[in-house]
Amino acid sequence: MDEKDIMILEILQNDARTPLKEIGERVKLAAPTVHERIQAMIKNGVIKGFTTIVEPRKVDLDITAFIMLYFKTGGSLGDEKVIELINEIDDIQECFHLAGDEDLLVKVKTKNMATLENIILRLSRSGHFSRTKSIIALSNVKESTNVNLSHLMERIMKQKEEKERPPVQ
Repeated sequence: MDEKDIMILEILQNDARTPLKEIGERVKLAAPTVHERIQAMIKNGVIKGFTTIVEPRKVDLDITAFIMLYFKTGGSLGDEKVIELINEIDDIQECFHLAGDEDLLVKVKTKNMATLENIILRLSRSGHFSRTKSIIALSNVKESTNVNLSHLMERIMKQKEEKERPPVQ
């Protein structure tokens, strides 16, 4: 990846519907070249996909909660049934395997307290976990799907500087 790729990624993260022509103008490349670069980033797994970000409250998903899960003795994320369970629950948006006392952290966006309770009960009754701990968010200060790419740009700029630096005598 070079600085043009990073610039393209930043544009797409802010609006994946930006026309190729506009991206090209902003990064000083032809639209077909931008398309080729995007396709290469998809092929290499840099871009996982394109999506629509929905405002949860506008679609009656008023509860955001985080549920910490503690495996029963001997349990682990290596158990495919745990992964299946997490993936079957549509209101679970994200699941993280943790270091520390908690084993898993799931982020849930759901309709109301009753649906949250049902999710917690389903997880608890699955037989995989010894206990759960829930945190309910009152409001959202920041939520982003963007990944900070500044470190990549800094590395590229540093490499350019090193190439342009005259050799020491």
